[in-house]
Amino acid sequence: MQTKQAVYLFFYHLRAFFELTFKPLLGLLTVGLATSTLLLLSPHTQVAGSLVLVGCIATILWITLVRYYYAAILKLTDTRKDENSVINFPHKPKQE
Repeated sequence: MQTKQAVYLFFYHLRAFFELTFKPLLGLLTVGLATSTLLLLSPHTQVAGSLVLVGCIATILWITLVRYYYAAILKLTDTRKDENSVINFPHKPKQE
């Protein structure tokens, strides 16, 4: 239960990230891919180029998958619908 709440809060607070910084970060990662390609061309920097390439590809895949499945992740981890986390208060009669 606490893990689901932590995941929900994490992704809920990522909403501003996806609205503001997704496209600039994707552009920065594209620059990283171009840089890694240049590093792979030199025999002295192939290890660094491959590490940058793998890191950029993994980050691009992660942010793209999270962006497209954002609503589904929030719906899956939302614990407010569970019976244990919803408190029903008795209705008080209206006083007139």
